Amino acid sequence: MIALKLLGALLILGVGAICARGATQYEKKRIRVIDGWIDLIFYIRSKIDCYLMPLGEILAEGRQTLPEFCIPQNESTDLHAILRASAVYLDGDAKSLLESFVREIGNSYREEQVRRCDYYITALRNLREKSASELPMRLRLSVTISLCVALGAAVLLW
Repeated sequence: MIALKLLGALLILGVGAICARGATQYEKKRIRVIDGWIDLIFYIRSKIDCYLMPLGEILAEGRQTLPEFCIPQNESTDLHAILRASAVYLDGDAKSLLESFVREIGNSYREEQVRRCDYYITALRNLREKSASELPMRLRLSVTISLCVALGAAVLLW
């Protein structure tokens, strides 16, 4: 009977460790998604500034040149679809910022679009720096919570 209780407690702790690993991967992915958006906006800016390409062509060409976390390979070449795919990893500030970028891009003259891209790149870099500075604390917190909940459940079920 003790062996089964010990096995159950170890299984619960193992689930807690798996949850902690998933939470840390999620937190790291949040930073990579913001980096991907910065790269994507910079790519869009360069194509608008140098070649004055339409947004659909820019995204279609970017699918081959940008990493997958910038433009998911299974999504269409539409900024709204890319934003929906990455919305899980964005906090409120980044999501509202990117929603306004998606609404504004492609609706004005070249110079205004370049200025708007510069603004959003700067704003996202500031958010990325903030998220990167919070990352160690968030990682420790997610691991601690996951393992403490698993340990508490194992003790309660003992």
